[in-house]
Amino acid sequence: MEDTAQAIANLTRERWEANAQYWVKVIRERRDRYRTELTDAAVLDAVGPCAGLRVLDAGCGEGYLSRTLASMGADVTGVDAAQGLVDAAASHPSRPENTRFLRASVEDLPLEDDAFDLVLCNHLFSHLQDPTRAIGEFGRVLTSGGRMILLTLHPCFYVENAEQGAANSVPAAEYFASRGIDQHFLVDGLESPSMITSWLRPLEYYAGTLRDAGFVIADLREPHPSEEQLRDDPWWRKGFPTAMFMLLIAERR
Repeated sequence: MEDTAQAIANLTRERWEANAQYWVKVIRERRDRYRTELTDAAVLDAVGPCAGLRVLDAGCGEGYLSRTLASMGADVTGVDAAQGLVDAAASHPSRPENTRFLRASVEDLPLEDDAFDLVLCNHLFSHLQDPTRAIGEFGRVLTSGGRMILLTLHPCFYVENAEQGAANSVPAAEYFASRGIDQHFLVDGLESPSMITSWLRPLEYYAGTLRDAGFVIADLREPHPSEEQLRDDPWWRKGFPTAMFMLLIAERR
């Protein structure tokens, strides 16, 4: 089982390395409307004031949220398994001094216990085949009373090609097991070089795993377009056929 899990982790990292420059382009040209018009605002609202906080941006990608939080006064450490994304984050011309970036697995963080006040997981969990160890690591590096903010695909409703308007229901036989969806990213007409697997797990997985790692769920939110966005923009009417995102705020006991 360990060999299988490691093989999946290695394949995921290889795919993200292959997609690194694709994502740098997508993010820096602000082509992902789900992020720029919906989920980024939801995440930042959940973070709230963060001046003086020590923040771990887990799965930081090319570092755009790390830079945003640093500009708000946080001391930010970004980690990602893909060296290409870490290099892009570290070399950004507007990188704030109060940021650092490391290539590391979230399952084995080279960081001290109780080192952070906040762990941010922005679109990370859907790319972990089994996040159990990662959740344990986040609990380890958080101080008592620290928060974890987790934005991911909605486990109850997200299906293959939801971004293109698919709205199929998820059968119970699939919902209560870990399920993977293999597909290429397609953002603003740009297709990723490599496919990626999006992993989804039932809500009870999150509740139980977070509890076992010493967390209490403080809030659950479901970011969604406003009535005005759905009324005025056909892109949102097609691209948000069902609830697609879930945001959890958990506190370490």
